[in-house]
Formats: sequence, structure tokens, C-alpha cells
Amino acid sequence: MTEQEFIESIDFSFPYKDKERAIDLITQGRAISANASFMVLHEIVRAPSEVALETKERLYNYWCNGFSHELLEPIKEAASALLASKVISVSRAIELMREIEKHTDQYCALSIAYFSCDDTEGQADQKYNQVIEQWQSA
Repeated sequence: MTEQEFIESIDFSFPYKDKERAIDLITQGRAISANASFMVLHEIVRAPSEVALETKERLYNYWCNGFSHELLEPIKEAASALLASKVISVSRAIELMREIEKHTDQYCALSIAYFSCDDTEGQADQKYNQVIEQWQSA
């Protein structure tokens, strides 16, 4: 399965209530690519409101254990905020996007940082779009 096929297969259909299947997807995402793994994280921390916090936290902790990447610590900051239904400042989200920008094609990590703030003035939008454009033109 390609990265894109994997991402499309879990987008809006992550099996939160099926612990074994969720764990399998975490493992599968890691095996495919960092971006695929960050997509799994994205699905966990932006789960629908009907998914219990305990379930999201358990999956988040499992995802964090055993995953190694330079972006892990910066992404955990944004992901933790999303998990707790909180936001980070727009300026901090932009700082995180600047760190992510150095890691070409980490779209799902970028998305986590982007969604972690309440960007009422479009500053995060601008940075997000600039990074995407830069990656696509490279």
C-alpha cells in the first residue's frame, strides 16, 4: 500500500473503538513513512468528540512510544494541545510550522501544527500555504 492509499484509507474512518485495528494502523503507518505515521497521529488527536478522551489518550501514548523522528517533540506540543481540546498561540504554531518546513513532504505533521491554533487573522493560513507551495515547487 502506498502512503497516499494508506492516508486515504484512514481519513475520517479511523477505528477508534477497535483497539487491535487501531494499533495495527499505528504500526502500519510507521512502516510506510513518517508522513503516514503523522497522519495516524492526526486522526488520533483530531478524533470526533464522541470518542472518549481515555481512548484518544491511550492511542496517543501508544503512538508516541516507539516512534522516532526529529519532529516528534515539536509535534507532541501541538498534538497534546489538540488532544486536550486546547489551542497554542498562533505565533507558536507558526514557529512549529517553520521547524516542520525543513522536513519536506511532512504534510500531516504540518497539518497538526496548523490545526493546533485558533487563527482568526489568517497568519497560520499564510504560513501553512507558503510551506505547501515551497514543498510542491521543490
